[in-house]
Amino acid sequence: MKAQSRPEIDRHRHVLPTKPKRNYHEAKGNKNEVEALFSGLFLTYKTVFSSQDGNVCSFSPSCSEYGILAVKQHGLIMGGVRTMDRLTRCNGLSPEKYAMDVRNKLLIDHP
Repeated sequence: MKAQSRPEIDRHRHVLPTKPKRNYHEAKGNKNEVEALFSGLFLTYKTVFSSQDGNVCSFSPSCSEYGILAVKQHGLIMGGVRTMDRLTRCNGLSPEKYAMDVRNKLLIDHP
């Protein structure tokens, strides 16, 4: 198989569906530097690493959005603990414990 050049890729890009840009409103309105730092870390994870996996989170809001909200609402320590707890629950093993968002078929779990 031959590697494709940038012009070849660009010529066929219209075939792929365009994904709307997501506006992460959770990361705005930071009250202090700690919130800004953690919002930046979560957004970096969301745009660089998580975008490679696709939309695989079972929850709404997603785990990275949950982390931003938890740190903003509960502070660095408790927000971090809640985020770690959420990450351990991010699987499909117990959907009966959560309400289902019928619009996007995700489990609802707010911080």
